[in-house]
Amino acid sequence: MNYKPFISKVTIKNFRNFKSVSVDLSRQHLLIGENNVGKSNFIKAIQLILDPSLSEEERYLKECDFNESILNPMDNKEIIEISIEIQNYEKNNKLFAMLSDACISNNPNTIKLTYRYFPQVKDNGKQEYEYIIFQGNNEHLPFGYRERKYLNAKVIPALRDTEKEIRNIRKSPINTLLKNYQFDLDELNLITEELKNVSSTILDLEEVKHLLNMVNSKFNNIVSSEIDLPASFSLTDVPSEKLLSTLRIVLGEKQRGLSDTSLGINNLLYITLLLLSVEDNTVPYILLNETKLTLDKEENSDIIGKCYTEDTNGKFLINNDIATEDFKQLYSFMDSYYQNKGFHGFTILIVEEPEAHLHPTLQRTIYKEIFSRGIPLLFTTHSPHIASIAPIQSIVHFSNKGNSTIINSTVNIQLSDREGADLQRYIDVNRGDIYFGKGVILVEGIAEEYLIPKFGEALGYDFDKRGIICCNINSTNFLPYYKFLKELGIPTAIITDGDFYYLPSKEKKEFHKMDFKHAGAPMRGYEGQERMETLLVRLGKAKEEEFPENFEEVRDLLDKTGIFVGDNTLETDIFKQAHDEMHNEIIISIFNELTEGKDVHKENFKQNFHNMDFDKCLEAIEGSTSKIGKGRFAQTLSLSVNNKMIPNYIKKAIEYIENSI
Repeated sequence: MNYKPFISKVTIKNFRNFKSVSVDLSRQHLLIGENNVGKSNFIKAIQLILDPSLSEEERYLKECDFNESILNPMDNKEIIEISIEIQNYEKNNKLFAMLSDACISNNPNTIKLTYRYFPQVKDNGKQEYEYIIFQGNNEHLPFGYRERKYLNAKVIPALRDTEKEIRNIRKSPINTLLKNYQFDLDELNLITEELKNVSSTILDLEEVKHLLNMVNSKFNNIVSSEIDLPASFSLTDVPSEKLLSTLRIVLGEKQRGLSDTSLGINNLLYITLLLLSVEDNTVPYILLNETKLTLDKEENSDIIGKCYTEDTNGKFLINNDIATEDFKQLYSFMDSYYQNKGFHGFTILIVEEPEAHLHPTLQRTIYKEIFSRGIPLLFTTHSPHIASIAPIQSIVHFSNKGNSTIINSTVNIQLSDREGADLQRYIDVNRGDIYFGKGVILVEGIAEEYLIPKFGEALGYDFDKRGIICCNINSTNFLPYYKFLKELGIPTAIITDGDFYYLPSKEKKEFHKMDFKHAGAPMRGYEGQERMETLLVRLGKAKEEEFPENFEEVRDLLDKTGIFVGDNTLETDIFKQAHDEMHNEIIISIFNELTEGKDVHKENFKQNFHNMDFDKCLEAIEGSTSKIGKGRFAQTLSLSVNNKMIPNYIKKAIEYIENSI
């Protein structure tokens, strides 16, 4: 049962990369975007409000913190304003009581916290910038140190020394976790005394005695014989209350220290400890007998007996299999009556580049587990391995637009269960490549995946340098992918086959025939184009009755939305485009090189090609005699393409995406 609050919305005005942005969020999010796009500044904006590690001085901003598009911001009395909205806070009585005045909505329950950096005229007439952090819409109700004890954020930077952090007594997450427990002081005193007795036997070792005699002998020779100060050894005395701080983590059967363990494992251990340390500790795992006796006096205390079991030491351990309704009752009871000295409030954890030093397999395994637990988190990442297993509703995409950064989130995307499952599986299998492009071209098959990037290169556009991703979805069901990318604000183009057909009778469509050879057919059409018309209707971008009758006019309409449709299939459209003596030779020679057919088979392909029976040529490529296949043919052809081979609709698609990024 998760009662932790989470950030549901962030709004930023005039701060660094952000001129004016607002983004809806939910429990977990992955922040994705190229370098220097503003992910760290987005985190900084949240820190200004919630991070208790920032001093008051660090919350003051400078002129350089204003968005670059604003000229002379301080002279012009510009204001920086950052607000965050938080939901799911009302489940905890302490938090609800502390921040109830920050509430701006009861459906759902939402609180708002705002940071404002603004000019103020002092008594001497001089203008100085000040900041305030306030609750709800009341500028006179501050949010500060006291409130951050109940609601805060912890940021784990990308460059971190995890070994040092774990070993640091004051900052170690281990010590934070230990504070969640009530230790029996009598038990600790007994252990301390036993340790002292066992340790004192070291002083009886002959080697230690010999060394002590040598020290005293030399010491007496140096100092005056009148000074009687014999030296002796003493063991460090650890007070009972500090005994637990001497605990350290070792790993493996050989109990290696962290300095002898890989950076990746240390990083993983550190994040594991942090995840535990920020969990809701309203309900204790273990109760001392005297604590239980005190709680038993309260109303509804019978829930303790249902949820805890006494062990042989007289302590009460929480059960592993508590029913949902019982846990709700237990949570409410402990929230009201249990005085947890280790209560640390509710922490929203923000981790920058959690993939540091981790093998890709570990990245996927570990973060799949973290996502499944629903812990409120914000990640930044450049890892496609983590991005690929993130829930599709958890993506927050950052992109540049002039002097400002645009943020888009998928939290409110509307997909059917089937669409969502298909999309999630595609992203998982393809390792999240779709997220990391400045622009994406969606294609329906492997042949396009081989050829489109090479066509771009032939037109002078290096897809890698330009950040253009060609995504093969292995189908013509573009709708969920197109909808998803549009939700993220990623420029998107679709390239799809026209799939020309004609009806020689009213009963059956004839496919895989060349359109220019049946131009006079009274009943003809392009099924690929019809699919794209349906896509626009389903997206609400057009109405069915609005499409013109003329094929070319429909194409023009589709082009404007980033959808580019061929005439037949990719291969036959290329053959038609490249039908001249030089290109005929290239294509025919590739077929002859790859086919397992005999000379007659090769000659038939050549004749069909010269006769422009390209549909028959494609049948030969896909047929059992040649054993080539579309993918292998396209892979080989991609090594020989030039700009004369590129069908016009593909050329327009590449130029469209190039102009959109």
